Amino acid sequence: MNTSSNGYVMGFAIGVCVIISAALAVTANSLKPIQDEAAEFDRQKNVMVAAGLVETGDTRSADVLKKLYVDRVQEAVVNTKSGEVLTGKSAKDAAQMNKDAAAADPSDKGAANRFRVVATTKGADGKIEAVVLPISGKGLWSTIYGYLALEGDLEKVRGVTFYKHGETPGLGGECENPVWCAQWKGKSIRGEGKKLVGIEVKKGKVDPTIPYDKAHRVDGLSGSTITCNGINRFVLADLTAFEGYLATLKN
Repeated sequence: MNTSSNGYVMGFAIGVCVIISAALAVTANSLKPIQDEAAEFDRQKNVMVAAGLVETGDTRSADVLKKLYVDRVQEAVVNTKSGEVLTGKSAKDAAQMNKDAAAADPSDKGAANRFRVVATTKGADGKIEAVVLPISGKGLWSTIYGYLALEGDLEKVRGVTFYKHGETPGLGGECENPVWCAQWKGKSIRGEGKKLVGIEVKKGKVDPTIPYDKAHRVDGLSGSTITCNGINRFVLADLTAFEGYLATLKN
């Protein structure tokens, strides 16, 4: 056999590619359950960080933190169009219902994200301590995912976390910095007349002598105007989407 012929070289290269591709596919499939479990645990941790149950970088074991989530956090699927809480539904159910809704009416741009999973924590007296809402939207380079937790009064921010994005490290990527996120705590999502105003990332520094700044704004991220504008836009949009649900909780 002429091992230097073009046909042999091509056949050998194709054979190697096929074998490696098959090995990678098998490896990816075998690791997917582990990856899915890790992603779910990361999601749960971020819910608890936003709710103030744990600190960022908590070093306790995964088993301890998973038990804490089960003991303290209750999840529910919400229809953001009606504000209705759908009992007995899971995150997996919500994903399927979103697909069905989008397929049923392709012209409805909000259908693909209508059913969303919220979380609540309650105190020993049974009263709501925190309501954790999923937030997400476009930044500069990516979709930014996070959780915004409200206090039991449903107006003041208890905590926020931005845990998944592809923004520029050191610039827009600073949205995940716990020090910056800590500025959100205590801010109010409602202004005069209880109008929903969200939380605004200011261009520059917050001036605590200006009442609106003190109540509703946090410092801007240097060199990240588009990322900050994106956060302002999707935080208000998501809070607006959950208005019906929040009204249900108040009642």
